[in-house]
Amino acid sequence: MKKKIFASKVLALAIGVSIVASMAGCGKSSKSATDYVKLGDYKNLEVDLTVKTVTDEEVQSQIDSDLKDNSTNEEVTDRTAVQDGDIVNLNMTATVDGEDFENGDVDDYDYTLGSNEYGEEFNTGLIGKNKGEQFELTATLPEDYENDTYAGKSAVFKITINSIKKEVVPEFNDEFVKKVSDDCKTTDEYREYVRKDLQKTEDDNNLTSAKDDLLSSAVANSKVSGCPDKLYNLYYNQMTNDYTNYASQWGMDFDSFITNYMGMDLDAFKDFVLDQVYEMEVVKTIATKEKIKVTSDEYKKNVKKVVEDNGWDSVDELEDSYSKEYLENSMLKDEVEDFLYDNAKVTKVDAAEEETESLEENTETDAATDESESAAE
Repeated sequence: MKKKIFASKVLALAIGVSIVASMAGCGKSSKSATDYVKLGDYKNLEVDLTVKTVTDEEVQSQIDSDLKDNSTNEEVTDRTAVQDGDIVNLNMTATVDGEDFENGDVDDYDYTLGSNEYGEEFNTGLIGKNKGEQFELTATLPEDYENDTYAGKSAVFKITINSIKKEVVPEFNDEFVKKVSDDCKTTDEYREYVRKDLQKTEDDNNLTSAKDDLLSSAVANSKVSGCPDKLYNLYYNQMTNDYTNYASQWGMDFDSFITNYMGMDLDAFKDFVLDQVYEMEVVKTIATKEKIKVTSDEYKKNVKKVVEDNGWDSVDELEDSYSKEYLENSMLKDEVEDFLYDNAKVTKVDAAEEETESLEENTETDAATDESESAAE
């Protein structure tokens, strides 16, 4: 599956607030992006870098997840009645208000009891039924059902149980390790591999977060008075296309997606796009001032890595979904964030201490709130 790697980071920030001091719109102009920006401080900025050591519990959790990912479904032969936690293979038709509904008609479908995809009543209604049995079941669909049209409504299911299966999770032993890893042969080697991989991911994420904080500070310190139409249209079209694709994966249209998953109407979405455009204008201005560039060779090297790391079939396929200009901008942003970090005052903060301080602050806030409420009473 292709991963929309450049848009995914923006999606995670979708509920953010405006990051610039001035929110003037874009207009037709011969000006370049840098003409709209007056830089503030961007060197010697202060930033916290969270430092966290992966725990034994986190390593074990990942191993448990790997074991589950390699589990198999085996048919139950010592009983015929469905039990909670079973995987039931079924044929099914379903209606809401007398009409068929999307994803309600399936054949040879493995349904895991406990997943509550169709609601708790559907789940409990299967328990005790037997292999080969045909029956009708009425159940209320969940309020968070993937298609809003049917959420919370009563559905009538006509079901045939074809077979009953159980998930079998493999044991964590040397045999399992050899099966899933080209580099490890023993459980000890695999455990160490998992630890190093988790630690790298943790370190990379914390570094990325610190760099993002620095860029946000640089943008907040700058003044942006507008942007070229060309740049805005590039980001608006790309982000609209990305979120339309996301929406289709959930059986939704674009408007429903940005409303339900991003908490925005169309006007707010346009402002959100403008935030990304203004950020890129600051990036371009810093890059121009500091002579930071993405060369042709660097672009080819980086785009090849993106293709290899994220499941794209080819560079052409990637560039069909993301224009070369958009990709170059993303790479330039990474270069500028590296520059900001190299020129920043970085304070390393232990994650455990940070969490303790946060808990203490929340406790103090709660206590103060309780005192205020008591006094008011």
